Amino acid sequence: MRIGFIMQQGVEIRRPPYDGPANHVREVLSELAGRSHQVRVVAGLEGAIWRSDDLARFDRVAPKWLDAGPLRLFERVVRRVQSELRLPYAALFDSWRFALACCQELRECDVFFERMSWMGYGGSLAAAWLRRPLVSEYNGDHLHDLEAKGIAPTGVQRQISVAIMRAIARRATHVIATGDGWRDHFIQQWQASPARVTVVENGTAVVRLLRREQLRPFQTGCPERGPVTIVYLGGFYPWHGVSILLKAFVRALRAVPALRLVLIGSGVGEAEARQQIAESQLEAQVALLGQLAASDFAAQLAQADVGVAPYCGWKEFSGLKLFDYKAAGLAIIASGQDGKPATLSHERTALIVPPCDENALADALVRLAQDAGLRQRLGQAARLEAEQCHGWDHTARQLEQVFARVTGGFQPDGRSL
Repeated sequence: MRIGFIMQQGVEIRRPPYDGPANHVREVLSELAGRSHQVRVVAGLEGAIWRSDDLARFDRVAPKWLDAGPLRLFERVVRRVQSELRLPYAALFDSWRFALACCQELRECDVFFERMSWMGYGGSLAAAWLRRPLVSEYNGDHLHDLEAKGIAPTGVQRQISVAIMRAIARRATHVIATGDGWRDHFIQQWQASPARVTVVENGTAVVRLLRREQLRPFQTGCPERGPVTIVYLGGFYPWHGVSILLKAFVRALRAVPALRLVLIGSGVGEAEARQQIAESQLEAQVALLGQLAASDFAAQLAQADVGVAPYCGWKEFSGLKLFDYKAAGLAIIASGQDGKPATLSHERTALIVPPCDENALADALVRLAQDAGLRQRLGQAARLEAEQCHGWDHTARQLEQVFARVTGGFQPDGRSL
């Protein structure tokens, strides 16, 4: 199958170190290519459009018609007027340019697979022009994300933006949601037919990067080695809950002084986390390692005991970090409610605590720190489940089934049978 992967507003997939979304993209596409599919990427990055057939070499794409001549001059005039008068915009030129690039580079593809982005409808236009099925991947509530960052649109601009996103959602032939929570949210927010939305969970490279015998729960007869190590892997935005984790960690230290916390990742809230660590006098107990490549953070996970996902104020509790923790055989503490995250089972592969509950998180940290047997039981169960369900090959197989369904039953009007 010839697959065109499109990202109008892309995550940085060209240069390491790769963040979680970039690792997701690269791993999925590599697995699909390894399964004998032809995969071409067209992505908008740093104000330009790029093409790649192997995720190693990226060539810049120059769309015809809009990058020179009268249309380019007209675009500049419109953009200047919008900027000076602060008028609302509809991302028209960006989407047209991206659509033309997709038509140039992906004309021979059988299906378009798009990472959905805010107000990015170039992929939808190209799919309609070329009469190709469009499978969109929904990784989260974009508007909520913008609100959490303090840059959400308001007034007329918000109305325009939401209308565009509603059109994008309805235009997709099929939608892939990366978690049950995101599926429910997409259906509710955009009034989508449940039959058009399928959950395909993320995977993890840690399954192949770490062997069982490297993991602490599978090492028998070994004495306890120093303090119990807690690890957090991810971003530092407010909904990731790092601030709550640090407060809970202070409480847990009072009961179990032999604890160590390792924070892996980066983000706009990193400075605040460093300040909180300093104010709580945690410099000796907390290490901040920054953003690491997958092989490097896998090595850190292998030396840890507990993995924490303290989401707070977020609609979906199943993030990439949970699959990495499971693959590393960690005892997991995760925020959740109403049966989510579905990828974890309370008291079998993890301890689930209410979101934003500092006391419950601290109690769970103390419980695992004091019970090596429980840590081993949870970690072993999590790893075995990861081996069966969370390799990227498993994700790729599920995507193949969706692609086969939409290409086999696709009609020129863009609907699936």
